[in-house]
Amino acid sequence: MQKFLAITLCGVLGIGLTACGSQPSSSANPSTTASETTQTTAAPQQENSDAQTGSAEGFGGEITVSLTVENGTITACSIQGDDETPDIGGKALPDLEKQIVEANGIEIDGVSGATVTTKAVKAAAAQALGIELEETATESKPTETAAPAEKVEIDGGLQIGQVYAAAHGTKCFTEAVAVVQDDVIVAAYLDEFQFIDSKEDVAGVPNSDADFAAGYAEGLVLCSKRENAAYYSALMTDHAKATVTIDANFDAIQNFAIGKTIDEIDKVAKGDGAVDAVSGATLMDTAGYLTAIADAARAAKDSQAVEFTGNSDNLKLNVVYGAAHGTKCFTTAAALTDGEKILLSYLDEFQFISSDAGVTGVPNSDADFKDGYAEGSVLCSKRVNADYYSKNMADKGGSTVRIDANFDAIQNHINGMAITDVTTLADGENPVDAISGATLVDTAGYLHVVLDAANK
Repeated sequence: MQKFLAITLCGVLGIGLTACGSQPSSSANPSTTASETTQTTAAPQQENSDAQTGSAEGFGGEITVSLTVENGTITACSIQGDDETPDIGGKALPDLEKQIVEANGIEIDGVSGATVTTKAVKAAAAQALGIELEETATESKPTETAAPAEKVEIDGGLQIGQVYAAAHGTKCFTEAVAVVQDDVIVAAYLDEFQFIDSKEDVAGVPNSDADFAAGYAEGLVLCSKRENAAYYSALMTDHAKATVTIDANFDAIQNFAIGKTIDEIDKVAKGDGAVDAVSGATLMDTAGYLTAIADAARAAKDSQAVEFTGNSDNLKLNVVYGAAHGTKCFTTAAALTDGEKILLSYLDEFQFISSDAGVTGVPNSDADFKDGYAEGSVLCSKRVNADYYSKNMADKGGSTVRIDANFDAIQNHINGMAITDVTTLADGENPVDAISGATLVDTAGYLHVVLDAANK
C-alpha cells in the first residue's frame, strides 16, 4: 500500500510569495545593496533640475526608478516594474511613487504585502540618488519562521471536517481538513494536488502506475505538493525567489488557524493582509488557504463528535493517500490521534469518471487543471458524487448501502478506539462483519490507510 503526505505543484509561475530582501542589479554604483539603510536618506543637494535613474531586482524582474530632483528636492518619481505581480507588487507601484516624493528620499513605509517590491524600489531609488545602503547578514538572506500553534484547552466534543477548494489559481486543487471544538479550530491540515510532467523526478499519487493513470493526459502525473515538497519548493525558488518551502508555508497557515474561531479566520481571510498576519507564510494566496480551513471547520459540524479532555498540543492530525480499493482510484484518509487512540478519522476516494456522466469534478475541473485529464474523463470525489457512485454500486454489485454511508460507518466505528485495537480489527478476518453499517469488501484496506495516517 502506498501512502502519501500530500500534493504537487499548482502553477509555479502563478505563485505569489511575500518574502523579505532583494538584490539590486548591476549599475554605476556597484556597492549598493538591497538591505535597509542606516545612513542619511534624503535627496542629495543639487542646484539644478536633474533626472536620475536606478534599478534593482524585484519580485518578478527588474524595477527601475526614475527621479526628478530640483535643488535637492525630489519633485517627481516614476517606477517601472512590468514583471511584478499585478495585484500585489504592480498595484503598489503608484503608492510607492507618491511615498518617495513625500519623503524626499527612501525613508518610506512601503506597502503591506509587497515587501519584496518595496525593498527593490528603495534600493533602486537609493542607487538613483547615489546613496549607499549598508548590507546586514540578516537582511541579505531573509528567513521566515512559523509561529507555534496556540495551545487550546479542550473539554468537550471534537468533530472533523474536510473540503476541496481552489485556494490557489486554476492549475491545482486544495484539500483542507479541520478539527473543531464548537467554533474553535484545534487542528488543521492542508495539501494540494497538481499534474506534473511524468519525466520529472516526482512521486505520483497511489495507483499512478496502475489503472488510475488511464485518466491522465499523456505525459502527466497527478502529484501531492507535500509529498513532492522538495521539487515544488525548488521551482518556487527558481521562478519566484521563494525563501520558504511549500510545506513550511502550509504548516504556518495551519498553526495560525489553531485556537481561532471560524469567524476569526474568515475575518483575516477577507482582509487585505492575510499573508502578513500569518508568521512564516509567504504565499500570495494565504487568504484562500485560510478560507479552505474555515470551510472544513464548518463542514465538521455535521460529523460525529468524540469527547476529549486535554490540550491541543497532545493531538496530531495527519493525512495520507493509499490504494485501499483496487487500482482505479486512490484513497485519502485523515486521522486525529492523542498518541494512543484514533480520536477521529475521515475517508474519501478519488476516481476518474466519464465527463458525460453528469458528475461534479474536483475544483478547477472547468479550468486549467482539466488539461491534465485524458479526453472524456474528469477527476471526482466519491463523497461529492455519492449519489452517482452509490447507484453504480447498487446496479453492478447489489449494494444496499451508499458509499458515503459506508465511509461514515467505518469512521464512526473506529473513532475513539485504541490504535492497537484498530490494528487488530484491520488484520482480522472479514473486519467488515464487525462494523455495523459497512458493506465494502475492502473495509480492511480503508482501515489500514487510516492506520497509516495515525502512525505517521
